[in-house]
Formats: sequence, structure tokens, C-alpha cells
Amino acid sequence: MCSMNELNARDSGFLVNGELKIVVEIEVLDVIGKLDVSGEASTITETIDVNGFQLVPSQVESARRIFERHPEIASEFRPKKPNLRTAYMSLLLSLIETMCMLPQEVSKDDLSNAYVALGSMRDAEFKLDWLEKKLDEMSEKKEKEEVGETRMQEMGKELKDLKLKCSDLEAQLEKEKEEVLAAKAPISFDDVV
Repeated sequence: MCSMNELNARDSGFLVNGELKIVVEIEVLDVIGKLDVSGEASTITETIDVNGFQLVPSQVESARRIFERHPEIASEFRPKKPNLRTAYMSLLLSLIETMCMLPQEVSKDDLSNAYVALGSMRDAEFKLDWLEKKLDEMSEKKEKEEVGETRMQEMGKELKDLKLKCSDLEAQLEKEKEEVLAAKAPISFDDVV
């Protein structure tokens, strides 16, 4: 993830003509099967149209669910170029994926970047009030988590100090008991003579 300053920095490569430029690097971990084509390798990727967005098959179900629940999401979406539309939808899906992570797995930088991405998508006229509300809820949860963890550490330290103090008091009590018992003991004839 990158900071807001990096996104807005002049000549940083992210903003081109006022639009967010997204570059994706893909590493091949494992090649499955072989392409039986002589000559040039094909660069055609299968895409499926979902409400005017060309998406790879792995994104289709998520995008359809978004459009079912929020049909107005792209009603005023400005970009008309298919690649740019796809990039924005990928950004949206990535943002939602980040928000589905456990709060302890999401850093403050991740949240900051999520707000930057949300702002970029809103600038392109995506209607994302519902997503902003969820992001705010996630930020609150993250804040509560951090405050709670800090408070738990403080309480743990206080408890340790109290246990130590309690142990010291128990030792002092035992010593007092011994002294009181010694003071209560009768004096024998031999002790007096």
C-alpha cells in the first residue's frame, strides 16, 4: 500500500491526467498444463461482462453480489474505457477483500490506503456511501482493538504489581503472627529464674 502523499505526488506515476493509474505485477508461481500454440503466446485473457465491467472469472461472483445489493453503485460512473473501468472494479474488490480481513491483520496504513482508494473511486462517481460506513466501522473496531490491547497490558502490569504487594503483605502477616504467638506464650519458671 502507498500513502496519500505518494498518490498525490507530482510525477509519482499514480495520477495521470487526474485519474488514478493502477499497475499490477503478476508472478507465476506454478505453470499448469501447456499451451499447444506454435509461435507467439496468446495474451488474450477471458473476461466476462458484469454491468459494463470486463472482469476475470474469479471476480464475477463478487461483482454480481455487489450489483445485486447496490444496483446504483456505478449509475454515474464516468470512465468509459474498458481497461479503466476494470481497474476501478478491481480496486473496489481489493478494498472489500481488505475489509474482510480480521482487524488484527489490517494495519493503520492499510486503513489509510483504503480511505485513499475510496476517495479515488468516489471521484470517479462510484456511489459508495455504504462502503464508507463499513470502512468507518472497521476503523472504529481497529481503534477499539488497539485501545483494548493497551488497556489489557496496563491492567496486566497492575495485576502483577498487586500480586507482588499481596505476597509481601502475606509474608508480613505471617511474621506478625509469629511475633504475636511468641508474645502470648507463657513464661516458664526456668525463663524467670
